Amino acid sequence: MTSPTPSGPPLRVVIADNDPDALDLLDLDLTLEGHDIAGRGRNGEDAIRLCRELSPDVLVVDLRMPPGPDGLAVVGELQGQAGLSMIVYTNYRDAKLAARAERLGASYLLKGDLRTLRAVLAQIPRT
Repeated sequence: MTSPTPSGPPLRVVIADNDPDALDLLDLDLTLEGHDIAGRGRNGEDAIRLCRELSPDVLVVDLRMPPGPDGLAVVGELQGQAGLSMIVYTNYRDAKLAARAERLGASYLLKGDLRTLRAVLAQIPRT
């Protein structure tokens, strides 16, 4: 069992990335921050299935995860799932993709910027 974060109980998080090292780093960091990693996926289809099955508070999803749906397609598919906040976590610095993510209701963050990821997670309401 994880300990509560400073702003409330832990968030239940699904993470999805096709890079196993990036997935492990994200898992480790979020766990150390006190969040509950409810599920881990290696592609967009995993992300969608895990979110539908587990009803997490947050999805942190990579942008590019070939083959299959990319992170923005995943966000579009899950848009409107009650209680789900979504973060596209990517290496791609692209204002158009960031604007598209925001239109879909997701945050768009650059990988490696763990401080910003932590700050965004701290703003998500706990249930």
